[in-house]
Amino acid sequence: MSVREPLRIRKALLAGVVALGLTGTGVAIAWSATDSPSPSPSESAPGKQDKKQDKAERPQHLHSESVVKKADGTFETHLSQQGTVEAVNETSVTVKSEDGFTQSYAVNAETKVIKFPAPAADGSPATGEDGKRLKPSEVTIAEIATGESVRVSGVKSGDSATADKIVEGAGTGPGLGLGKGMGKGLGKEARKGHGKGLEK
Repeated sequence: MSVREPLRIRKALLAGVVALGLTGTGVAIAWSATDSPSPSPSESAPGKQDKKQDKAERPQHLHSESVVKKADGTFETHLSQQGTVEAVNETSVTVKSEDGFTQSYAVNAETKVIKFPAPAADGSPATGEDGKRLKPSEVTIAEIATGESVRVSGVKSGDSATADKIVEGAGTGPGLGLGKGMGKGLGKEARKGHGKGLEK
């Protein structure tokens, strides 16, 4: 093949493309390629209602138990639970999950009790007089009452459990994982552990 052969082929292809464009066929092809119906904004992006429905359909973590290996080589059983306060006093709290599982936790000076402000009447986050969103605050166990929704994380030893953290209020809504803000900062230890569901 001579050096001029590829040049002739290119010229022939270019001439064909120009001819195609001049006859209008190229315009028709381009028009048909771009004429496919594009999805409307409502079809391409879910609305607020869809997002609320998706959130409501997410699985809720009611209770769990996991065993972690600590840095010193010993093992520790961690509990987490979401439910309603069945009984509470200065030294203990009993929580019942929606599936009927009930667990009592000892409460001591190291137990952190966090309370979220009640939401506004329309369901939006509570705000102060300055319009800023109110933050959760640390309270005493005396601020927790029966019937309230809580999330609890704690440590199990034998048949007894001690609460590390109790979160009451807006932080207990559907779709929130128990692990978010609930653990003890397990770090590398958590990756060495294994979990299992709590038995009723």
